[in-house]
Amino acid sequence: MEQTKKFKLPRMIVNSIAKTAFKIKTFWKKESLEHQEKFLFNLIHKCRNTVFWKRYWFSNIQTIEQFQRNVPIFTYKEFQPRVEYMLKWEKDISYPWKIPLFAVSSWTTWEKWKYLPLTKEHINSSQFNWWTKLISYYCKANPKTKICTWKTIAIWWTFVENPYTKEHNVWYITAILQKRTPWYARLFKSPSPDIAFIEDREEKSKKIVEETVPQNITWITGQPSRCTQFLYKVLQKTWKSNIHEIWPDFEIFFWWWMAVDLYKDTLKELFPDPKFKYRQSYNASEWFFACQCENDVDDMLLLTDNGVFYEFIPHEEFGKENPKVISLKDVELDKEYVIVITTNAWLRRYIIWDTVKFTEIEPFYKIKITWRTKYYIDVVGEWTTVEYTDKAIIEACKKVWAIATDYTAWPVTPKWTQRWAYERIIEFWKEPKDIKEFQKVLDEELQKAFSNYYDERNYNNTLDELIVHKAPVWTFQKWLENNNRAMWCSKVPKLMNDRHVLEEIFEIMK
Repeated sequence: MEQTKKFKLPRMIVNSIAKTAFKIKTFWKKESLEHQEKFLFNLIHKCRNTVFWKRYWFSNIQTIEQFQRNVPIFTYKEFQPRVEYMLKWEKDISYPWKIPLFAVSSWTTWEKWKYLPLTKEHINSSQFNWWTKLISYYCKANPKTKICTWKTIAIWWTFVENPYTKEHNVWYITAILQKRTPWYARLFKSPSPDIAFIEDREEKSKKIVEETVPQNITWITGQPSRCTQFLYKVLQKTWKSNIHEIWPDFEIFFWWWMAVDLYKDTLKELFPDPKFKYRQSYNASEWFFACQCENDVDDMLLLTDNGVFYEFIPHEEFGKENPKVISLKDVELDKEYVIVITTNAWLRRYIIWDTVKFTEIEPFYKIKITWRTKYYIDVVGEWTTVEYTDKAIIEACKKVWAIATDYTAWPVTPKWTQRWAYERIIEFWKEPKDIKEFQKVLDEELQKAFSNYYDERNYNNTLDELIVHKAPVWTFQKWLENNNRAMWCSKVPKLMNDRHVLEEIFEIMK
């Protein structure tokens, strides 16, 4: 590592300056409730001439309560027609002028993609502000850190075609962040731009490994599944037993929303040093909401000055025709809420399908993510929900003349050369003649039902064929009884990322 020796002193100086600047940021701009109301009414004033604001009589809004009465709550499906107008280059829909750039994200409930309009204000106030705060709080809690000395790995993807104008102005959110990164910040990022925007994922991954192995990497950021897959490729390339043998200064993994507990065993193999650190952040394609601000905690600081106005639906109210909705000033500790956001991009009272609990409300607001509002499996970013697994198992049973009464599915954790897979226990009233044939048919039906699963099984090659086990009739009922849940409204969770229920059912089956 000649470059490491050659540039060590200048980079140490840069590291010291950068850490100081980041730490100053945590003192200079603190999170507070005051930002919320000010942001909302500045946004209303700025967007007063848009189609959306005129539709909901924003000229009459003087209070938060009036805002909540005038504007309904939206899901993406309900907001989609407005997004299509923006994609067609229409102006002044829900934000002034035309939207030049769109992020693309998986749309797990209805179709393959959802398109997310991006504004300059969104990129600056949400994404870059969130990122600098994430680093700032880490530097404050770890004064001896060297993460600003050498390089980080950030893996991102490229563009897809605008379905209406055929322009290449629709990008994955990670690619947009890389494209908009200032030149001086790119000096501390790998891979280089000529590799970063290669469209073929296998080729991209191979070249990233080749470029980064000789470098000195100090941290990585991304989804746990994607990052662990990449790091295993690094070990295979170098024939080393862990990452510290390749990059001795590697000290931190900044991981996104997905629960890291599922990956703990894998990560301990990759990073056996007990001093290695993990930091959680809460972000989605729509927005960046919170970040961990202390070591060894499981809650995060809610970012109140981040271009978003927060509202919350108490979990017991969610799904009602007219649910109770409160603003940040009225939240309570340890109560579960569904998040609703209004942002300085296009989102207006938009439901984020997560629930959170507040662990602290004074002097700062801190949260824990508690659940998705639907059961799901998400190990490689696929967000498989019950809607699709139900449909697949029904169709598979029809084809093999079987009758399934219940099921539960959980992920199989990969080892060195394996891929992720779904493992499923199914109770049959009428069993299939050949369980292997049924397993194959069910896998095919799930691919048909859900494009994200198809992509991960074929295009991205990150999921292996699912595994099916037959359970004797009444197995699930015995599990409910063992867990004091044998009442008519209780059922075994169908999809989760934690395997503990699956293992308990296996014990019953023995």
